[in-house]
Amino acid sequence: MHSAGREDIDVRMLGNGRPFYVQLTNVRKFPSQEVLNALQDNINRTAGKKVCCHRLTPVTRSQTELVKKAVVSTQSTGTLLAEYEKPDAVQITLSNLDLLGVRSHLVGVGDIRWQIRSIFKWVMGDMVSEMLGVPFYQHSQAPVISLITINFEIKIDNEEFMWVCRPPLSWDVFNFSQGKFKNAQLSRALSRASHEDIKPYLKLPGKSIQYLVTIETSPAFVGGRYTKHARDVSQTPWTKQTGILVSANVEEILCVPLKQAYGADDARMHSAGREDIDVRMLGNGRPFYVQLTNVRKFPSQEVLNALQDNINRTAGKKVCCHRLTPVTRSQTELVKKAQEEKQKEYRCIIKAEEKVTAEMIDKLNQVKDLELQQNTPLRVLHRRTPLVRTKKIVKVTARLLTEEEVEICCKNDKELSESLSNRLIVAAVVSEAGTYIKEFVHGDFGRTVPSVSTIMGNRCDMLQLDVANVTMAWPPQPETVDSEPL
Repeated sequence: MHSAGREDIDVRMLGNGRPFYVQLTNVRKFPSQEVLNALQDNINRTAGKKVCCHRLTPVTRSQTELVKKAVVSTQSTGTLLAEYEKPDAVQITLSNLDLLGVRSHLVGVGDIRWQIRSIFKWVMGDMVSEMLGVPFYQHSQAPVISLITINFEIKIDNEEFMWVCRPPLSWDVFNFSQGKFKNAQLSRALSRASHEDIKPYLKLPGKSIQYLVTIETSPAFVGGRYTKHARDVSQTPWTKQTGILVSANVEEILCVPLKQAYGADDARMHSAGREDIDVRMLGNGRPFYVQLTNVRKFPSQEVLNALQDNINRTAGKKVCCHRLTPVTRSQTELVKKAQEEKQKEYRCIIKAEEKVTAEMIDKLNQVKDLELQQNTPLRVLHRRTPLVRTKKIVKVTARLLTEEEVEICCKNDKELSESLSNRLIVAAVVSEAGTYIKEFVHGDFGRTVPSVSTIMGNRCDMLQLDVANVTMAWPPQPETVDSEPL
């Protein structure tokens, strides 16, 4: 069985229930939905006072991915959950007690058993909550902003715990460079252990255990959209061989303040596609998210709003960000899919080699759902795989620039304006994501077929390119949280 999360033994699962699926291998029968309904009724009759199942139905392998994604969709706002793995020495001690027949006496009243994990969470919960400034949950049903991982490193000079490293059990149980046991090998060694194996080393009461404890948080994610208004700002850092940055870049403008706000070790930006350094990103902006590793602070939405205003004040003439908000790991998949699945709108200023006629403009405006064959462009061939991509131009809307617009483009240079008269085109292009628009215009020496040049019968080149819109609902609406911390 695989489920969307899990609850502790002393936690009830109520409401509409926890999603799950059962994977059955090498099946020989395929029961109908009526048989599954009868099976469900039988389960609920026999175990209904403790466990009930609902809506049993066959699902496909691809549909099970929804449950897997739900397991990691635990990031919301304002809460914290700890994942704790039983320390190696505790695991060995419990094994020692079992071998000595002592552990059976450490059972509480009724169904409440001695559980190291629960005790640890109760002891450490308030401490971690105060240190990080967020409420702490004891169970995995809670909506959480981040997951903390607690690592233990044991000193290796304690004979009471190091006996498992010796024959006849195993020589390959302890990782001396990392100062901890190997989980799988330790479990196998303990399962083979006997009373005689531990007798020479075990003393009761045992020695105290000393640990080096480190705490790491799972990544936090902040989503939003950005607009870029300058043609000298790259999306990601560009460096010379000397290591000096070539220009300002969107990633640093957004990531540096977010990294400071979250007290993170590192910050990386991911976006739905990218634009060249000389291309502006206009309209409602490009969807992006920033992944922050090992965060130590959890700023509220009000802090993020103030941070957004500060970014836009300091870098607003070149880059602006909009709608900064925390998002979950599973929601970031929407941005990754959008890189290849969404439509994008562009605005182009095109220069033709010869004067453009009305017939040429008509041919361009008739382009609808045009399939392109695009070889990897020469300008990126040094860093992209050489292959032919099939892309689609959904629609083109084009017109000649007026004389006044040409003069503005030429900065009132009359001689230049006259030479470019009836040769400048403004075109709005809607295309499939991943289409190389510059190459669609000039043809890239025949590597993109067809192109604006071949459609018009007039050699063309791109003067200016803007991304006008990226069609995508992002960031998603924040998830609501009704439950209270323990």
